[in-house]
Amino acid sequence: MAKIKVLYLSESSGDWGGASRVLFTNLKHLDKSRFEPWVLLPRPGPIVPRLEEWGVRYRFWGGFTEPGDPLRYLKAIWRFARLLRAERFDLIHANHAFWRPAEVLAAKLVRVPLITHYHVVLKNPGPFLRLSRLIVANSRYTAQHSKPEEVPKKVVYNPIELDRFDRGRSIRSELGVPQDALVVAFLGQIKPIKGVDLFLRLAKTLAAKQPRLRFLIAGQCKNEPGAYRQEELLAEIASSPSILYLGRRDDVENVYHSADLVVVPSRWDEPFGLVNLEAGACRKPVVATRVGGIPEIVEDGVTGFLVERDDLEGLIAKVERLIENPELRRRMGEAGREKVVREFTTQPVRELERIYLELCGSASCV
Repeated sequence: MAKIKVLYLSESSGDWGGASRVLFTNLKHLDKSRFEPWVLLPRPGPIVPRLEEWGVRYRFWGGFTEPGDPLRYLKAIWRFARLLRAERFDLIHANHAFWRPAEVLAAKLVRVPLITHYHVVLKNPGPFLRLSRLIVANSRYTAQHSKPEEVPKKVVYNPIELDRFDRGRSIRSELGVPQDALVVAFLGQIKPIKGVDLFLRLAKTLAAKQPRLRFLIAGQCKNEPGAYRQEELLAEIASSPSILYLGRRDDVENVYHSADLVVVPSRWDEPFGLVNLEAGACRKPVVATRVGGIPEIVEDGVTGFLVERDDLEGLIAKVERLIENPELRRRMGEAGREKVVREFTTQPVRELERIYLELCGSASCV
């Protein structure tokens, strides 16, 4: 039986973005005996050696072409249509929701079915998204709150690469954190929508009660609207030696392994909440807000605790409960790991494969 050829459209070459991590994890674990994956990359990047290791073909394509110069747009349609015909792809999987790219129009003209992957809620989607045969959503929350309504949607949760998190190690000594300290961590964008200000208030409140506590903040400060500038954050924690800002980390697995529990106090309706998954992979209980898709990951009272948005007192109470009960931390951490292994490793990849097979059938995808 011939393999199903799937062409993936990526806006990243492994150099940024949680959405691209999801795509490349899927590519690594896709059953290569049944599927032949190709990926179009915008430029050379760190994912290239891994694609070669996995046996995934790739091409450097540049950016996808939105309307502007009519002649350039027509050339882009012709270029992509020529690629589809020459390589005889059965299916296109767009890892982002584009606006009106020439490539999507070319796929429609050549009659190659298109799947669009939603990593965020889209309430005002681009007009070409109606050309999708199917929308894959990363959570029930994303599927239920996104448009266009007339395009069918299926939920495929984000998979996680367990090997990476199993290789993690404690770096407390490198950070100057005592081995007997109890460590609470925040990982994510340093923005109020992520609740980092709530974490700071939580940290200062609890540090005043229990000096042996330490609080880690890992994430990048940016000089842009709606984000903390680094000097602003450092000034806020200058008088709080128990709070450490680690900056952007490429070794987040080590940060998780250095912590006893993780707090995810997001105000934003997280479409998925990858931090919760990563914490579970590292056997760390989570205290998170009940927003967006997070309740689909964190099982309240089992793998962690959920509190309402902006509920600082609730966050403090649940963190204190975990601080005071090491057996509860251990039990929730193990339950989180079991849930990740059961639902968020190979299972999402197999579900994606089933979708490809359903769309293509036994004879043709058209």
